[in-house]
Amino acid sequence: MKKAIDLIAAPTGIQPGNYVPVVYSDLDGPKTPTASLEVEHSTRGWRFRVAWPCPEPVRDTGDESDRFPDAAAVLVPSVGDAPWVTMGAPGQAIGGFLWRADRETLQSVRAEGLGSVQRGEAKGVRGLASEWHSGEWSLGFEVAGWKELDETHQVAIAVWRGSARQRAGLKSISPGWVQVAT
Repeated sequence: MKKAIDLIAAPTGIQPGNYVPVVYSDLDGPKTPTASLEVEHSTRGWRFRVAWPCPEPVRDTGDESDRFPDAAAVLVPSVGDAPWVTMGAPGQAIGGFLWRADRETLQSVRAEGLGSVQRGEAKGVRGLASEWHSGEWSLGFEVAGWKELDETHQVAIAVWRGSARQRAGLKSISPGWVQVAT
């Protein structure tokens, strides 16, 4: 399956705490308006390729606390009706993999609602490849077996542009779950 996705800005009004909803209330749209997603299922597992425009890549933030790396995530619901925009809900987790331009490995992520993201070592992932070329990031990897994806056939993506100071809940996202075929 290959699909072009029009991304939306993650809603700032629902972010936990008071800072983001107030300071970023005037966001006028996604910093990354589109992405392409390729998903293929095989006997070896799931293969992904995500690509998105990024005119100013940020790979290294040094020791600067106000610089943020480019990043992307591929997420899957634990149950078919898990809410995507709120990063799941209690008993309706979402999980997946997070790539950051300043790291050589993927991280696993899991959440059951806003502000509940847990990160860990990504297991069962192989073939990680990321490249920035001609104003576009491309990320590819394979996952050996992904039970939740096997059951729900749904994925969502998120993209963070470091040059736009995006981090945490400030990101561009797919507007909902994307159905993938097996």
